[in-house]
Amino acid sequence: MKNRKLPFGYALHGGEIVINQCEANAVGDIFRLYTGGTSLSGITEMLKSSEISYDAGRLWNKNMVSRILDNSRYWDGEQYPPIVEREIATKVAD
Repeated sequence: MKNRKLPFGYALHGGEIVINQCEANAVGDIFRLYTGGTSLSGITEMLKSSEISYDAGRLWNKNMVSRILDNSRYWDGEQYPPIVEREIATKVAD
């Protein structure tokens, strides 16, 4: 049986889901840039030029960025520690 991968921004440590701070900073940047008016393409290009990898060997694309913006796990705090403030996430939904 294949293990399900954790969302970008999280890691498993001692059996607990914790925030991967480097990736979480990128998630926060994605939300801030998008709510500030940067396009998905613009965010994608910025991420491609950074040293942060979404997944080993895979380049960032607009779909990856969009999935992060649509993923309520980043702010709802039910199963995962929140990375993004709910106020910022609400602006993305508007």
